[in-house]
Amino acid sequence: MTFSIIIPALNEEHVIGQCLNSIARLEFPRQKFEIIVVDNGSSDRTREIAESYHEAVNITVLLHPKINISSLRNAGAAASNGEYLIFLDADMVVHEHWLQRAAKLFVSSKAEIIGGFYEVPENSSWVARVWFTRKMKEVNLSPSYAASGNLMIRRSQFDAIGGFDESLATSEDCDFCCRARALGLSIAQYRTIAVVHLGSPQTLQTFFRREIWHGSSVFRVFLLNFSSFQNGKPVFFAIYTLLCLLMIIITGIISAYRGNISLASLFVGMLLLPPSVLALGDVRRTRWQDFPALFVLYLVYGIARAISLLGFRQKRIARQDHGEMQTTSP
Repeated sequence: MTFSIIIPALNEEHVIGQCLNSIARLEFPRQKFEIIVVDNGSSDRTREIAESYHEAVNITVLLHPKINISSLRNAGAAASNGEYLIFLDADMVVHEHWLQRAAKLFVSSKAEIIGGFYEVPENSSWVARVWFTRKMKEVNLSPSYAASGNLMIRRSQFDAIGGFDESLATSEDCDFCCRARALGLSIAQYRTIAVVHLGSPQTLQTFFRREIWHGSSVFRVFLLNFSSFQNGKPVFFAIYTLLCLLMIIITGIISAYRGNISLASLFVGMLLLPPSVLALGDVRRTRWQDFPALFVLYLVYGIARAISLLGFRQKRIARQDHGEMQTTSP
């Protein structure tokens, strides 16, 4: 097996060295893999740092400025030579046996698309710890999608799917997996190939901004793959939250004139119901102590995704966050 590790990057000087260091330490023959870093026009030292690894690993650094993440991934795939493609984000750190385990999974797994879970850095805040570990398991044989920050596939199957949709700014991995399923391909996630996500949001503000950006293309992906209803749950959660917020504003104005807040209170209760149910479902599999944190995170998630439906500040947030994180999460 030969692998091409494709890493899109934009202003990643604070993390890309850690990513490439971890790849350089892999317990895997150097002649069996290559690294393709696709720079999106970084204004910092991202390219310089990546090019400094020429002697340590087989690395190629490409420049493709001012295109979205889907196009960066496709450009890396087009320039690669491996039999298997691995899409890895620049803020990920891999374990020393990551590629070795991936090679074994391509032999033993029945799935055509293989994904790995995200671990959080040590000493992470409750935001990152609770959100990213809430559904962690050893194997998930029926995930809704595999995140493109740690996604692996045979080149021939990537070509058959048609690569990532270059018109999408986010949620390209969800759309990719929807089209893969339409062709009869299966998806699985494994903890054995988990990576550490250095860009895990550590504050509620960062988490909130991240979900606004990630939600920017979710509704479009839903419409493109309407028959599969693949990401219907997050879309309807966002729509429900948006309607609740609008009704709270409207009934709040009415209540201010009438002096009766019962109607507004009803919609506040409706707004809080889904986060409560989702948090309850998660703590039944994890820890009951995490219920308050999960409730807050699901509420913030729903509000952020509702705002993303309106398109508020999406372009500015995308410019800010694209250089900080590359993962998508419907």
